[in-house]
Amino acid sequence: MKQRTYLICVVLVAIGLILALGYGLTSANMIVPVVAVIAGIGILALCRRSVTEVTEDELSTVLHGKAALSALEVTILVTAIGFAVLMIFSFTGGTGSTLSRCENGSILVVYGVLTAPPDPEFLYKNTYLIPDPANLTIDDIVALDDLFAEGHRIRDTTRAFGAALGVVTVLLTALYGAFLWYYNRRYGT
Repeated sequence: MKQRTYLICVVLVAIGLILALGYGLTSANMIVPVVAVIAGIGILALCRRSVTEVTEDELSTVLHGKAALSALEVTILVTAIGFAVLMIFSFTGGTGSTLSRCENGSILVVYGVLTAPPDPEFLYKNTYLIPDPANLTIDDIVALDDLFAEGHRIRDTTRAFGAALGVVTVLLTALYGAFLWYYNRRYGT
């Protein structure tokens, strides 16, 4: 495989990872991106082994190092911004619930998750009618649990993904610092 074919392989794997991450976020299934990352690493390792055209000199080594450092810096910056935005989203706004007694004796439960002021809007709003509040059934209890759980899931997913981005930011920065310290000690710069 030529170097150009390898670069096309890298681009295709990157597109696949973006699609897998998008699918995982929209379906709240983080197993898909994890499997995609593992598969992507395997595919890139196989592609790298089959590269027959290798032209490497000191200039290409320096360029690869600069490209890797730039990619690391941009990744740290993007993950830090993503962490901040998702954390702000998950901790701002509010929730609200109301109970309304109807004329026939039933109770209407309303639960909503709101965006932050000054113009709050509903991110999630759902209702459940309890037909006979004096005689709650297990179906009523399950429906009320689902009503509140769906609302909380909106914030929990973004909070978990934001926390993951924060951890990635800290780990990448720590790894960069550790490798910089190691190479400075090893090569005495």
